[in-house]
Amino acid sequence: SPPLDCGGNLLPAPRVLGRAALEIAASLPAPVVQGRSRSADAPLVPRWRAWPGNNRFFCSGRCMTGPEPAMLLCTSGMLVLPVCLFLASALPSLSSGKALGSGPNSKRSMPALPVPALMLGIPAIVLLVFALHSLFRAACMDPGILGRKDPKRSYAGAGEPPARIEELINGVKVSKKWCSTCEIYRPPRSKHCAFCNNCVLRFDHHCPWVSNCVGVRNYRHFLCFVLSTFLLALYVFGVALYLTIRLSKTMGFGGELFLASMASSKPSVVVLLSFTGCILIPLGNLVVFHSYLVITNKTTNEEITGPYNGRNPFNLGCVKNCRQFLRTPQEPVSVQMQAMVPPLDFNEACGQVPFDAVV
Repeated sequence: SPPLDCGGNLLPAPRVLGRAALEIAASLPAPVVQGRSRSADAPLVPRWRAWPGNNRFFCSGRCMTGPEPAMLLCTSGMLVLPVCLFLASALPSLSSGKALGSGPNSKRSMPALPVPALMLGIPAIVLLVFALHSLFRAACMDPGILGRKDPKRSYAGAGEPPARIEELINGVKVSKKWCSTCEIYRPPRSKHCAFCNNCVLRFDHHCPWVSNCVGVRNYRHFLCFVLSTFLLALYVFGVALYLTIRLSKTMGFGGELFLASMASSKPSVVVLLSFTGCILIPLGNLVVFHSYLVITNKTTNEEITGPYNGRNPFNLGCVKNCRQFLRTPQEPVSVQMQAMVPPLDFNEACGQVPFDAVV
């Protein structure tokens, strides 16, 4: 029978200490949270395995990309194949002055180049290596992802969190918006990417060519990739065009006849000139546009949306903006993907992308 006191009241159960308490606690059923049983001894997994975003992880979470890593192969191919064509076909054929058809001037020899043809290929190889290095640095690193449910940025009050919090930066009112997916107030200049399903610090844009968001941590690598790719295309186009004009003057063909002879006898040169000539225009526009963004201390998203009513509170002047871009140390990682965490919660995995996510 249960123990009673002098008044006949039921006494409380005795408190069990030590190892017995742990055994009793372990025998109790786990509490049910939102329809799911959450065991206290659930095995921990690396955070990259439980990450609810749309990123792809490689090398045990040390490398990460966006949801379309196959685009890296496409971008790499568009860099490597033209350079291989330039080195293996276009450069040898244009520098050696081989015959263009069977015309009377087709056997005329070309004057020697001031440098060996192999030397003309070295700058292209150097620019290619630099472009590929910048591409994979921008594509395979954390762009500045903000942690979900971060206590430093969460709402501590009761009820529904306000949609935004206003603060003054250099005399300009800036909003910190609530992200319903990450459950944090996003810092200024941060956005939630609809492709990667993450909040990114100083979000610039999501670039499918690098298969990643461009944010505070990889923007410099992205700009180096754009600049080196532009210089590579410009160099290949310029050298191929110079050798083609030099060949036309040596052979003494007219314009239409020369183009027809080039298309029939040296199709690789025509393809190379057409491809590099076409991509030079958009690449040049990108270089000019992002140079303007660096000088004015803006992001692509801010340039498009104009959130500050004409006055950018982060603009420090041309010189200081460039100095900040070049000298600011890289932002530390906010989310350690190798850390051990509980398995992914079902509700968090199925969270909806917020309505104000940027695409």
